[in-house]
Amino acid sequence: MMIIKLLLLLSTFHSADSDRSFVVDWANKQFLKDGEPFRYASGSFHFSRTPNQDWGDRLTKMKAGGLNAVETYFLWNFHAPEEGTFVFEGDRDIDKFLTLANDTGLLVIARGLPFACAEWEFGGFPWFLKRTDDVFLRTSDPKFLSYVDDWLDVLLPKLKPYLYENGGPIISVQYENEYGDYPSCDQDYLQHLVDKIREHLGSSIVLFTVDRAYTRRALNCGSLKSELTTVDFKVTNYPEFYFYVLRNFEPDAPLVNSEFYTGWLNHWGKPFNKVAASDLASSLDKVLALNASVNFYMYTGGTNFDYWSGANHGLTTDQYDITSYDYDAPISEAGDTTWKYFIVKDVLAKYFPTPTIDVPANSTKTSLSGVKMELKGPLVSFLDVITNSNVTQSSKYPKNMEQLGFGYGFVLYKTTLEQDYNLGAKLEFAFNGLGDRASIVVRSPGNNSEVFYLGTVDNNHLAKPSLFTKQDILTGYELMIVVENRGRVNWGPSMQFEHKGIKGNVTLNSQLLENWDMMHLDLEKLSNVSLHFDQRSDTGSDTLPLVYQAEVDLDLADTFLNTTSFSRGVALINNVNLGRYWPVVGPQQTLYVPTAVRSSSKFTLTLVEFEAKSDKETVDFLDYPILESIES
Repeated sequence: MMIIKLLLLLSTFHSADSDRSFVVDWANKQFLKDGEPFRYASGSFHFSRTPNQDWGDRLTKMKAGGLNAVETYFLWNFHAPEEGTFVFEGDRDIDKFLTLANDTGLLVIARGLPFACAEWEFGGFPWFLKRTDDVFLRTSDPKFLSYVDDWLDVLLPKLKPYLYENGGPIISVQYENEYGDYPSCDQDYLQHLVDKIREHLGSSIVLFTVDRAYTRRALNCGSLKSELTTVDFKVTNYPEFYFYVLRNFEPDAPLVNSEFYTGWLNHWGKPFNKVAASDLASSLDKVLALNASVNFYMYTGGTNFDYWSGANHGLTTDQYDITSYDYDAPISEAGDTTWKYFIVKDVLAKYFPTPTIDVPANSTKTSLSGVKMELKGPLVSFLDVITNSNVTQSSKYPKNMEQLGFGYGFVLYKTTLEQDYNLGAKLEFAFNGLGDRASIVVRSPGNNSEVFYLGTVDNNHLAKPSLFTKQDILTGYELMIVVENRGRVNWGPSMQFEHKGIKGNVTLNSQLLENWDMMHLDLEKLSNVSLHFDQRSDTGSDTLPLVYQAEVDLDLADTFLNTTSFSRGVALINNVNLGRYWPVVGPQQTLYVPTAVRSSSKFTLTLVEFEAKSDKETVDFLDYPILESIES
């Protein structure tokens, strides 16, 4: 250990002679930037949760708030939608983000290589890692490392030009995140990550881990002694305790809280979590008085657009994250500076240079009341719009989502019944057999078919999900099961066992159902065509799930869609998925609609409603969010 530290110390002296360097000065328990003692006040801003058109605004506000660095995740699944496919354009344009950060005068701390957590779908892992069950996550399993290397061999060369020593903003790279809480405790895996990163980025880059400073085991399993270890902790009156644990493990490291929580994550059906600005400011003052560096998690809020929200494992059912990632952060989901922002700014001014730029104004918001939503008909009446018959898959028994090659959203399973079933027949899935929620419909045969909604079933980890039919079902009827992936678990050992869709066989009155057709539902396509239910053969226009649409003309400005007249579903503006709504359980009632998701004042609003037919069938656009309303 001492030999490693000596070599790094010699490297420090060598690097200090160059024009640009950022290193750990182990001998003096500090960072050196260009040879001078340095510490950072950084803020988490996940560019994946904000349209790229707004990145500059958020970064400028961070700089104006007194920060000298920004921390962000480079999320594997955000850039790899399919195996072998990598996307770095639009909202995934890392060159644009890193250039903006550099131009704004913010250093960059790179995280999420390969795992993030972040309340993000599958913690940032791509869905295709679960196509089979023989890939062991976050271990030195050769199959897993092969996937990791494929990703890092693409990402790291893109980051290299932006290293601080190369004239860019990146000062450090995290190689794993809170790994000490994962049961595998595989040091060979960690060493592989370090070796791979250094292969591409060189020996000078500062590599680090983040772990919860509650037990020595977390630090022992979560990091390598050769690299920088940092901790995370919430607002506290006693930051010395957490740093004592860190110092006891790594006596020569600079003190760093890499996740100083300004708020907390939020689940559907639970109260919105908040941290008082005064408590945050008081604790921050104590942290900085210890000469520590700090990264606020989160400093800038965002949105889980599309299907990017994650989940936590629960005893009977998982706890799913809401669409908003506002996080009660100093800068809100919509990019607004808050009272917390200015309180934090005042504390930072005691320890860091005063910002030389003014705080940009918050964006203009717009509103519109009483938008009438037109009921277009049952979702299953538009299968020709939202499915591709060329990729329909058939098998004797259901396949899960990953086996089918589908990543996110919804999967439709169909089978034709070969006998009659009376009212009260029991439809049953396998033990823990749903991922995650199923809307169940039957359709009668013929040109004038009728569609009947049987109900909704949630998964249960400790039981067989089931329901009893509400009517007789006859031979030749088509059973249709729409299964929603509500977000893969993003933290903990249960990630290894994640699968979505139907996970096992399905029975009706104990009769095994066979011969299934399976297809992915692309709800985003609903806005691409004019939907006219009255031209279709199905009857039962109010059979769930339902499709509603409206043509809207609204000032081109940020706004918030109030969904309280509806129950649970997905909202789209044109073909942009705003995310999930579920106001009947809360706490989130509105969905953020940034200006960037629409190019003009006129757009198509589509709601796919899964829970109940709306009585009012209207929505409002508000100039403020509602994130804290919970079902009583």
